[in-house]
Amino acid sequence: MNAFGAALSGLGVHPLAGSVGLLVLAVALLVLVHRIFGGLNTGRHAWQRRLREYLGVAPGKAVGELRWLLLALHCAIWPALAWVLLHLWGLHDAGEGLVSRVFSKGVTVGGVSIVPGKLMLGLLYFVVLFTFTRWLKQKIERDWLMRFGIEFSTRESVATLFGYATFVFAALVGLSVAGFDFGKLALVAGALSVGIGFGLQNIVNNFVSGLIILFERPVRIGDYIFVGDTQGFVRKIRIRATEIETWDRESIVVPNSELLSNHLRNLNLRDNFGRVIIGVGVAYGSDVEKVKRILLEVARAHPQVMREGLVEGVGDPSVYFVNFGDSSLDFELRAYIRAVDRRMSVASDLRFAIDAAFRAEGVEIPFPQRDVWFKTPPTQGGGGNGGIASAGSGSD
Repeated sequence: MNAFGAALSGLGVHPLAGSVGLLVLAVALLVLVHRIFGGLNTGRHAWQRRLREYLGVAPGKAVGELRWLLLALHCAIWPALAWVLLHLWGLHDAGEGLVSRVFSKGVTVGGVSIVPGKLMLGLLYFVVLFTFTRWLKQKIERDWLMRFGIEFSTRESVATLFGYATFVFAALVGLSVAGFDFGKLALVAGALSVGIGFGLQNIVNNFVSGLIILFERPVRIGDYIFVGDTQGFVRKIRIRATEIETWDRESIVVPNSELLSNHLRNLNLRDNFGRVIIGVGVAYGSDVEKVKRILLEVARAHPQVMREGLVEGVGDPSVYFVNFGDSSLDFELRAYIRAVDRRMSVASDLRFAIDAAFRAEGVEIPFPQRDVWFKTPPTQGGGGNGGIASAGSGSD
């Protein structure tokens, strides 16, 4: 029996009892690790929530690299347990052979040598580096760049590009440690070029479009945009697609190539200001100057409506007499507001206020009027009689 087994025998530990104890210890350790990792994914305890925030994990999101770290731990613990058990039973040569096969020789499949120990170590390197770069990305975006007064959208673009670059770096380091032969990259690149030529054009197009969006920033996080039949707030800009949230809180993923190839309307590209246009009709015979005064007073009383002189290019609310309609005198109230994403609520507020002001001032908003002619059939000894009837909801 080797020194390890002799030491346990000296302590009065039988190999069978030692084997059972080590197996129970390994299982208990893995159960504990599973519980800790599960708590990190959900933020069960306060320290786990603080750690998630420190690593820059969004609320409700799982820590993706924990799966790979758990796999690496399984690949480390079970071979280590097998090595200890073989030494415990005096199978020293078998234990050394196991270590050699796992960490040095491995197995050969199709002329390719696969060393589990190197794969496990490469995976561990990748997980550690990726976790570190996640933390570093958060520090760059929320701490270091903020000190220079850089706007949020620029910080987001820099952090996103940094995240992709460091992911590639962590993957290359992990593959290198795992024993990947980078001399074969030329063959891989050739295969990829054929794949791109046949079926990956859209993916590459979206990838390049994502880089253009991140550098030129025609859209930013929080902008309200129209692209095709889709409109909503930009929530995430990724390297392949952009996530848009509608007013119904639906998330629509739009490929980045569509943002560049279609006509894109961005209400917040330069600033958050916008304009609302309210159409209103009053009855013929109304005092048009009085109507204009009421509309301007209503607009100026709203806290969201801007006044001239606050911002260059933004003027006072204005009223236009746009048309002599069939049943009404048609006006338009146009006003700039501070937050364009609130234009629907502001327009609704103005309509409520206009209706109340018109009622108080005795200004009538007419209903549509129509004149309908009808003809009676001719009677014996006399001609037919014609008539006219007024159809509508207004007064005669």
